[in-house]
Amino acid sequence: MSAEEHAGPNPPLLALLQRGVRWFSDELLERLEAAGVDPITPAHAAVLAHLDRDTPLSTAELARRAGVTRQTMHRAVKQLLGEGLLTSTPGSGFPRSALIGLTDAGCRRRDVASGILRDLERVLEDELGPAALAELRDGLTRAWSR
Repeated sequence: MSAEEHAGPNPPLLALLQRGVRWFSDELLERLEAAGVDPITPAHAAVLAHLDRDTPLSTAELARRAGVTRQTMHRAVKQLLGEGLLTSTPGSGFPRSALIGLTDAGCRRRDVASGILRDLERVLEDELGPAALAELRDGLTRAWSR
């Protein structure tokens, strides 16, 4: 693809999606810092977003829900365990299985990040309008329904 195609009035969809992800990520990091909360990587967000305080899950289930490999999820879980944001308790299945849960600190970080992401969606809704945001969400959900 030529440079002219990237710079024109109709950039490739991939470029637009990357720009959107970059905007969300940059804004999230900036607002977390302003709130005095340590940053959250996309991998960490994928873990925290799928856990609640009362229902621990296996790493395999977390990976399935987040749509990432077990290895990717294992790395993120290991980092978050090291930061004191997650707990790990022996599972009842396979001998090496563990159930991953949230600590109080993990709940706080997840809740702050979730609030910021809701605010960012409102910013996007103000920019696009409620109907366009609903269409965008619906289209992306249908495109990647798994």
